[in-house]
Amino acid sequence: MNSTPRVCVVGAGPSGLVATKTLAGAGLDVDCLELSSRVGGTWVLGNPNGRAAAYHSLETNTMRAMSRLSDYEMPESWPDFPSHAQVAQWWESYVEHFGFRGRIQFETEVLVARPLSPSGWVVELRDASGVREERYDALLACSGAYWQPRVPEISGAFDGTCFHARAYRDPQEPVALSGKRVVVVGIGNTGCELACEIAGAGARSVLLSARSGTWILPKRKPNGRPAAESAPMMHPCDPVPTALRILPAPWRDKLFERFGARLFHRMFGEHMARLQAQGLPAPPPNPLDKRPTVCDPLLGALEGGTVAMRPPIERFEGSDVVFADGRRDPADVVLFATGYRLAYPYLPDDLIDPRADDVDLFWGTMHPARPDLFVVGVGRPTGAFWPMAEVQSQLAAALLSGRYRLPGTRPLRARTRPIFGRGFNPALYGLAVREEIRRGERRARRHA
Repeated sequence: MNSTPRVCVVGAGPSGLVATKTLAGAGLDVDCLELSSRVGGTWVLGNPNGRAAAYHSLETNTMRAMSRLSDYEMPESWPDFPSHAQVAQWWESYVEHFGFRGRIQFETEVLVARPLSPSGWVVELRDASGVREERYDALLACSGAYWQPRVPEISGAFDGTCFHARAYRDPQEPVALSGKRVVVVGIGNTGCELACEIAGAGARSVLLSARSGTWILPKRKPNGRPAAESAPMMHPCDPVPTALRILPAPWRDKLFERFGARLFHRMFGEHMARLQAQGLPAPPPNPLDKRPTVCDPLLGALEGGTVAMRPPIERFEGSDVVFADGRRDPADVVLFATGYRLAYPYLPDDLIDPRADDVDLFWGTMHPARPDLFVVGVGRPTGAFWPMAEVQSQLAAALLSGRYRLPGTRPLRARTRPIFGRGFNPALYGLAVREEIRRGERRARRHA
């Protein structure tokens, strides 16, 4: 690499902004390439890039206090769960506060990123001046995992309207849903929230179709305070108690997994039993095996009869939706809240295969075959993504600046795992990555 490596960050959503600020702070030469004319990614309602999935009622599912970064917090006057507009405003203020807007090239599309041998990249991009190529020493893919809709293939033909949740803005857009018979497919955060919102907006009926169960947790307690504040939580960037720091990472993970599972059952077991009584599929016995859903109104909507559970859709027959248990319901609209595919179309398939819908990465961020390629802000944390993206960017900055040295082949492979495996505790992950950075710094000093 050059004495000052040149780094390409793709995307100016939350992960790309954190990466750009962190890399620039480490003295690296950074270009952030953004398709849109705005920063903030999916939190910008009607983002000009056409890829954002924000809807009018969207707010964070993690508490404001847990969504902050190590050196930048949201205003204390804001609600516990800020709205999409507030989040977008916060990211704008983040860029201004740290003064790196000049590093962002707006309305710039990355067409192809070609890896060079043994390292480096040629990035073909398109902006208002046309198509050109730029050479970089490293690339951070921060274009997100929430923009290419995943829609299941269902046999038969449906006479009504089908669309993915990415197109949803409110019960009037893209389709007026008042008086309609609606089937919502998927019980993640979006599916549950939209089912309840559509039911409350006067839909004739709302059915919520689930392929498998998950833990569905309330966002707020009856007094309006965040439900999660009753659970012992640490921020990924905060110091960890000494008693935990001195334990080996595998012991910490097992300890928290057992403790967390028992705590989930104690705090939310009765809530889950009531949801199952309304037809929700049984969740995994260990709540941490699958990223939980957070939704306040679902239990009341199910018990009040404004939303009803259904199993997976087996097929369409005209205006009827036929479910796996044989039940048949007429419908006007099917809304797929079925998530998104992992897609980095500018990267070669042999590095990130779009058919696999997953990728094995060192510490959840660095490609094991390319120490000059990082994927930032993608995974299954049981909390906020942004602090996770921050520690991943810190690892990338340490390596690319020469302050950190990678371990040998065996330990590198041992810590290379699928990013969409089991859910993980963000605080323990943050601690483990910071520990790895310190180990790598010691390795670098020994080899200096």
